[in-house]
Formats: sequence, structure tokens, C-alpha cells
Amino acid sequence: MRDNQIKEELRAVEAGICTLFEGNYHLGLAAFLNSTVRAGYRGTIWAGYRGVLPPWLNQLKRASHDADEYWIADQVRLMFLKLDTQLHFTNYKPDFMLRLLAAEARNCDYLWYFDPDVFLTAKWPFFAEWQRFGIALCQEVVDNIFPADNPLRQQWVEHASRIGFENPRPIDCYYNGGLVGVPASSAGFLESWRSLIAMVATTGFDLRHLNEGNREQPFHVSDQDALNIAAMYSKFPLTTLGPQGMGFVPGGIMMHHAVGHKPWNGSLPLRALRGMPPTGAAKFYFTLVDAPIRVYSPLRLRAKRMVCSIAAFIGRFYSRR
Repeated sequence: MRDNQIKEELRAVEAGICTLFEGNYHLGLAAFLNSTVRAGYRGTIWAGYRGVLPPWLNQLKRASHDADEYWIADQVRLMFLKLDTQLHFTNYKPDFMLRLLAAEARNCDYLWYFDPDVFLTAKWPFFAEWQRFGIALCQEVVDNIFPADNPLRQQWVEHASRIGFENPRPIDCYYNGGLVGVPASSAGFLESWRSLIAMVATTGFDLRHLNEGNREQPFHVSDQDALNIAAMYSKFPLTTLGPQGMGFVPGGIMMHHAVGHKPWNGSLPLRALRGMPPTGAAKFYFTLVDAPIRVYSPLRLRAKRMVCSIAAFIGRFYSRR
């Protein structure tokens, strides 16, 4: 009876969340999910995946015997959707969001996508307010200043014009593809993003890969470049954060995004000795993985936190930054 009541409450929630993961990204997923609970999110999280389900699911209460549906907390429901696509998941994001808005998330007024290595630091009311203003994006730290007259951006305009895109707006920033929030009424933005990823493929870019070549080429990170082109042609309002929003630089950090080396992989002290100390995202990750989803035993987690502290100490003396 209680489960049915909660489900009814969740159906009335405006915002939904989705993500995509495979392999050992389930370790980042657990931290992300824990961060949404701690932030005070109430609603459903859809997790698309390839391969096998996470090993930590036995810690969660099943919400349905007919589907891979679980309760993370009383007000947060997690639904797994097995996907069959050859695309790198980074290039599948707009397809996944459009699928959800047409079916599983059709009652949502707003849909958030977060990469499974993004961890929320701000409380959910911040995101609930943010979503009122349009399509939510956050600036990259690499090339975050990307002027409207940049030669690569002008090449984007040439490519986009060939498939019918006209009248770009001048944008001087470059946005990260790890977070996209879209009102259901602005789903046309996702359709444009999907079309532009397909356009990138016509240039020879293999969409089974995350990136190809280097930044000298017009398309280096397919989904992210296509996202930024979609922003240029968007007829819908954008609402954006600077690179501090994802913890890339100091400031008003609303999320930590563990780009590059993942905190659950490799040796943090060895990386620190090479001049790459733990990032803020790595340090934050180890504060998240104990509850409500526990991915390490208490003893192993204490050891990992100690190793992270040692690596941070080493980083005071060896750093490339």
C-alpha cells in the first residue's frame, strides 16, 4: 500500500532524471545516485545500460517484480532499461532522452541527463529552480571560451547549413555534454542534437567512439560538438552555468564531474607522484559511496579514503597544475 502511494506521488513530480552506464561505471552510478538522495531529489531515475546490472542491487528493495525497478530511498525510484545500440553511449544521449519523453517519462515536464560520473553537491531545490528558465547547460573548462567567430565554429555553420540549419545565434562559450536539462516542451532541441550527431557521422567520424583526432579538426568530441551546434541554433531559451558549476574551477560548485581519470580506477598515489593529484571530484566521490548504496566494505572504504588523503598530500609537492 505504501509503495503504491509513493508511486502516485512520483507521477506528480515535474522532473525526471536519466543516465547511461556500462561496465565498471556502475561504481560512478552508485555515487551519483547517492548524491541525488542526499540532495533531496524526489522522483524517478532511469538508467540505460549495456552488459550486466550492478552487483550492489541486492542492497535495494525491489519496486516491481515485472521490471528492473528498485527503491533507492522512500522517494527515489530507480528503473533500469537494457539498451541495444552500437553507438558509444555519449552519442546516444539525445536518442535516450527522446525515447523517455515519448514513453517512460511522458508525464515529466522536465528531463535531466547526468553522466554517471557527475555527483550533485547542490541541494535539489537549486536544480528545481534552474529548470524553470529553459535548457540547462554547463560550460567546459577546456575551450570554454570558444568565440562566435572561431574558425572551427564557422566550419560548424558550414556543415549545419547543408542539412537545413539557419540563423545561428552568437555564442562564445563551449558546453560540457555531461549535463543537459530539457523541458518536455523543448524536445525539439534533442531532435536537433540527434540530427547533428548524425551529421558528424557523415564526415567519417565513427560514432562507436568517444572522440577522434584532435581539436584542430571541426569534430573532435562528437556529442559535445553537436550539442554546442544545437545550442547555436536553438529556438528555445538556454540557461547556463560557468565551468565552476561542475567543479572544474573554484567558485559556486553545484556538481563535481569526474572527467578524465575515474576515482575508482588505478592508483591515486602513483598518479599523484606523476603530478596528477586527486581532483575535487575524486575526493568527493569517496564521501558518497557508503550510503544508501554501499560499493565497498567498510574496511576497504576506510583504506580508499586514507589512500586518497595520502595522494592529496603527495600532490602538494608534485603537481603539473
